[in-house]
This record gives sequence, structure tokens and C-alpha cells, in this order.
Amino acid sequence: MANPSHVTLRRPTLIPSQGAALRRVAIVAPAASSLCQLRGGLIGAITARRHGVMCFAPSFGEADAAILDALGATRALLLVQPPGFALFAARRSVNGLAQQLKDWRPHVVLTYGVETALMAVKAAHWAKVERIIAIVNDVAGGKPDARALRAIGRTLELADAAVFHNADDPKALCANGVLPRDLAFVVVPGAGVDLARHSVQPLPALGEGMAFLMIARLDRAKGVLDYCQAARILKARAPSAQFRLAGSEGTGAGALTARAIESYRDCVEYLGPLEDVRPALGQCHVYVYPSHAEGMPRSVLEALSAGRPVIATNVPGCRDTIDERVNGCLVPKSNPESLAAAMESFLKRPDLIPAMARASRTKAERKFDERTVNATLLEVLGLAG
Repeated sequence: MANPSHVTLRRPTLIPSQGAALRRVAIVAPAASSLCQLRGGLIGAITARRHGVMCFAPSFGEADAAILDALGATRALLLVQPPGFALFAARRSVNGLAQQLKDWRPHVVLTYGVETALMAVKAAHWAKVERIIAIVNDVAGGKPDARALRAIGRTLELADAAVFHNADDPKALCANGVLPRDLAFVVVPGAGVDLARHSVQPLPALGEGMAFLMIARLDRAKGVLDYCQAARILKARAPSAQFRLAGSEGTGAGALTARAIESYRDCVEYLGPLEDVRPALGQCHVYVYPSHAEGMPRSVLEALSAGRPVIATNVPGCRDTIDERVNGCLVPKSNPESLAAAMESFLKRPDLIPAMARASRTKAERKFDERTVNATLLEVLGLAG
């Protein structure tokens, strides 16, 4: 294992591209929606090079299936074990995926999501896949328990390379003694953002009041209640300010329902889940994302690309998106009072918003371009050139 006090970020040894020879890439995901929303650009970049892509997920909705079909990928259902990772159910899942991989014979497997990656990496190892890549996300900020750390360690021991979404995560794994010393890895800024699709949007007029927006799954860990509480604090001092929240209901221990947000309807307008976030971004002045733990928040990258100042928490991943008082500001996590103060600072100086908006777009172009991220991933997969 790596020395807990030090970690060196380094690039993996790459498989040379085989020119016109087709290669097959299996991508194993915890949900089809993430394949489309986060990895659609990568899938398209792979198929554009005439390589084959097989996407594995527990289910495929009609819309997700149509997107993947249009990208030229094929689909396969992933047998998932019930909650609790029961031994025999987990073994059946690994065996089933290993057989699917043996039948399709991919050259490379790319996987993400802690439990999904553990299963997929083990199955790929059993199937003797040539190269196994694990994406590891949201470690440093989330403080995973001992069980999760052991799962991540087992996954990385069998992987050929890893991809992290911020530099804090490999350091945290190193500090916990679960980062293999000889593991090759790269750090990329999440999935990046499509700068063409998320183009700059003009700031709306301030005539009806300044509008703040948060887009996130309804979950305590995303800071949804912190945002609602900050909105209540600020609404009393700035009645004309508008506070909007969008996102689907959460799942898991910290999940919130739409009903839980109803108690804040006097100060927060809940928009529900959005198929397309761009109209909502276009109608706000400042984007707010007070998450407690992140790998690299995609919605923040979309806000930067649209040209919006951002208020985010000073946690791994989120802090990488902010240049303090240049394109936004950072606040402590789990602190609605500090969040309200940061939001109020924009109400006091609305004249600074246009310059911050331009700085956000510049930062998105400089650091978070999806094409740059995918170029790095193609190298890791051995498909560059």
C-alpha cells in the first residue's frame, strides 16, 4: 500500500492505440441515466473512432435506450444484488457479469460507483479482461466508513488504473492505507461539461428581484436543507429575492421528499426534476450548491458554462470550481447562516455579477471542457490517436 503521508499523481502506462483495429469497451454503470448524462460524450468519442461500446446497467428507460442507440452503443442488463450485498447474491451477480464479459470479450472495462465497481472489477478480473479501469468518486468529502474503504481498496487492487475526479480523493485513500502503491491513476475534473450545449446565457433583468437557483437530488448531503434554511433567513431581509430549487426526490439514508420541502414554500419555489437545466440556469443570477461532499459537481460545471457566479461549499470537488470573489465564493458546509451571508453579498453588490459571470465561463473553458476530459480518458482506455 502507498505511504499514508504522501501520494504522487501520475499517469498510467497506456495501451498503444491499434490504429484501424477495432477494440471493444464495456462500461459498467450503476444507472443508465448516468451513462447518458455523464458519459454520453465519452461514448460518442469512442464509437466515432469505430470502436465498440457495450453499456451495462440494471435497467434502461426508453429515453436512455434511445440516447445510447443514437450514440452507437449496445446495451446489456446488469444483474444487481439486493441491498446488503448478501454473499451468494453478490457471487451470482459477479458470475453473471463475468460470463457476459467472456461472451462479448471486451478489451477494456470501465466502471464506476463503489458497489458496482467492486462487482465489475472482480468480474472483469475473472473474465481475464485485458485492461480494467475504475472511476473512484467522492471519497475525501464523504468520509466513507470502514466497509466502503475496504470495498474501494479491493476494487483498486484488481484494477489496472484508476480515474479520480479531484486530487483530494487519492490523497484520502492514501491516508487510509487503501491506495495500492503501484496503482497508476489520473485526475480529471469530473465528466467535464459540453461547452457548446451549455452556452453562455444572458443575465436576466433584476426588475423582479435577484434569483438564486440550486439544482440537486433532494438529499441532506447535497445541502438542500441548508439552502432552504438560508433562503428563509434571507427572505426576511430581502423580500424581493427569489429562491428556486430543482431536482428529483432522493434515495438512501439522507433522502428528502418533495413533501419535506413544502414547509419552505413561503421562501423557496420547488421546480421538481428538470429534463433540461438550461432554461432554469438562464433565469437565475447566482447559482448555489452547498453540498457536504462531492467528487466534481456536474451541475456547478453547467452553471459555470452558462456564465453564472457560483456559491459553493469549501469541500473537495466544489472548491475546485471557485476562484474566491472572482467567479463566486466558498462557504463552510452545514452552515445556513454563512450561506445566507454569502447570498446577501450578491444582493448588496449586484454590479459585480456580470464580471463574475464572465469569469465563470472563462473558468469552464479553461479547466472543465468535456473534450479535454474525454481525451484523457481515451488515453487511459488505450484508444487515443
